[in-house]
Amino acid sequence: FSHFGLYTSNTDNCMVSTQFELKGLKNHHCNSRPDMVMFMDDATIFFENKINSGEGVNQLQRYAEHLNEIKNKKKTLVYLTRDFDKKDSKEILKNCNSEIDFIQLRWFQVFNFLKQYKSEPIILELLTFLKQINLSMNNQFTPIDLLTLSNFSKVRKMLDESMYGQVSEKFKEINNGISKHSASLTQLRNHDRYIYWADHNEKMWVGLGYWMNSMNEKEYPEIGIVIEVAPNSNKREAITKALSNITEKFSDWNGYNLNSPTDWAGIFVGNSLQAFLSSENHIEEIQNYFIDKLNELDKILTEFPELPRRKK
Repeated sequence: FSHFGLYTSNTDNCMVSTQFELKGLKNHHCNSRPDMVMFMDDATIFFENKINSGEGVNQLQRYAEHLNEIKNKKKTLVYLTRDFDKKDSKEILKNCNSEIDFIQLRWFQVFNFLKQYKSEPIILELLTFLKQINLSMNNQFTPIDLLTLSNFSKVRKMLDESMYGQVSEKFKEINNGISKHSASLTQLRNHDRYIYWADHNEKMWVGLGYWMNSMNEKEYPEIGIVIEVAPNSNKREAITKALSNITEKFSDWNGYNLNSPTDWAGIFVGNSLQAFLSSENHIEEIQNYFIDKLNELDKILTEFPELPRRKK
């Protein structure tokens, strides 16, 4: 703990709890549940660990605001990740009027620190486990990484060719709008997907493109279309009910988080990129798939007026 500047005193009398639930404050839309909390006589530390999962709505900000309610203690919020995910501490702590330390750590840093103690059997077991789940060396380029870099521009042009033209024109016509081309790279950076989208009313949106699945090297990327609604949408209950009904009528569409009020929820239709590799013209086959599913999307938005479709 002292090595990473988390806590320098004795931890013999600390209490540790995982998935510790905190009742939402007045300005929060849901309860909070840090991955781990540590309570000492003079300090409190919240830990949030991200590997393959996305961040909840204002998740770190909510944790910081809970820490802000604690008086007369040193308070620390630790954000531990496998991949680079730079956060703005000023944004996270903007509603806090007491001193809170926000510390970002990477798993490779933890791994390198533990290597000093690999003579201990339990530490050696932990190091072996961290290697098995790819948490040990995320600060080094692999041959696969270098191959990806050298082909990135070419692959991006192929992605664009399959998504734009007649596909993007139809998407824009159905959704009465489309995001900027450059925004697809932002989506790739933040969410591991190369898509464009259109915002509808009541914090609902529709997106089309590629989901990379880069956290799992055994999985091929997927192509598809998503309809998603925010957890703090005023019409969330009506929208999620409609989405559930859609999955019953359109069997190719699958729902997620429809009964989880604190998470982004939606329905997705898609297919593995592997399914198109046997065709002679990959781009044409993918375009045809997108057009077919856009026709379904148009029918869905027309048949389910509960979905707050964006007007022209």
